[in-house]
Amino acid sequence: MDQWHSHLLGERVDQSSLVIQGNRACALGALDAGVRFFAGYPISPSSEIMEAMADRLPAAGGVFIQMEDEIASICACIGAALTGELAMTATSGPGFSLMQEALGYAIMVETPLLIVNVMRVGPSTGRPTAPSQGDVMQARWGTHGDHPAIVLAASNVADMYRLTMAAVRFAQRFRTPVILLADQLVGQMRESFSPELIGRYRLTSGDFDFTPGYIHPDLAREVHRPHVLGSGSHPHVTGLFHDDTGFPTNDPEKSDSFLRELYNKVAHHRNELCLYDVKNEGKGRVCIVAYGSCARTARAAWKLADQEGLPVEVLHLYTLFPLPVEIIQQVARRVEFMLIPELNLGQYAHEVRKMAEQWTTVIGMGKIDGTLFTPREILDRIAELIGKYESV
Repeated sequence: MDQWHSHLLGERVDQSSLVIQGNRACALGALDAGVRFFAGYPISPSSEIMEAMADRLPAAGGVFIQMEDEIASICACIGAALTGELAMTATSGPGFSLMQEALGYAIMVETPLLIVNVMRVGPSTGRPTAPSQGDVMQARWGTHGDHPAIVLAASNVADMYRLTMAAVRFAQRFRTPVILLADQLVGQMRESFSPELIGRYRLTSGDFDFTPGYIHPDLAREVHRPHVLGSGSHPHVTGLFHDDTGFPTNDPEKSDSFLRELYNKVAHHRNELCLYDVKNEGKGRVCIVAYGSCARTARAAWKLADQEGLPVEVLHLYTLFPLPVEIIQQVARRVEFMLIPELNLGQYAHEVRKMAEQWTTVIGMGKIDGTLFTPREILDRIAELIGKYESV
């Protein structure tokens, strides 16, 4: 049996014997991607990420700090990232809300940073141990002003590992915070996990390639060259609009150019950033568009639909923002309607509708009671919709 070394377990293990929790797989992915600074504050259902990093990060030569709150946590990560360290924090909805002002600062000063939000039912304290996808639009627009956003969504334990590594890549390449969304189910469930994911993993949109060049990529061409604190130079860092020297500017032309460059460094690389997978491609009358834990249910519903003769395809989105416009519109042109199941009242369905309603009918399917969809619930809704459209 092949052996594989795990940072998290601190030993070599049989490939067939690794069963791991989603949150701990996230920590493992961060360590394997080179993250060496973590600052955080415990909050359910993300605390196991922090616990794993507290246990393993110092042994890997990194720094772990438990801060007094989530505001201090993200600010400490920004400071570490500005010295050239790969930094991350992890939280849930209430803590994510506290981070929003500092998140805008990190975007403005072009700080590579990973923020993991393991979502729970809200608003407020809500239900800390129940899954939700209620923070999707907050992840895109939570901080003020026009700004870019890279937001990924994990659907299983393997995703928590490989999307953490992808997020670290994107943060470095585009020098911007990257948000990884999970939910209570994905974060705290345990599944078998294949270390072969260190190699390559096939998606319709392209492969993960966990080589050193993938994890530590070149900067995108639109990114301003970083000024690293402690490097011997004397950089200036400010959240004000600034020029290439880092010092503030009130020049309208420079301000306009700076903000557009921040936005375009993400928008111009949408093809690279948008990760997705299509099942039963081109063979469905209906497409289930899903992300996170709902994508698990969608895939099971597709297999059940195949057994029952219902023509269904699945578009599984791993990247929520930047919006995967091209693939959504491509699918919209060939199906009669799209069904978007999500654990909220239609946050992402609204985005899909704006992109696809010219070609197809987009129908949201929301759930906010802290439970998951079953494959049968989705399939019954599809059968109902097919019957409805056939009777018109």
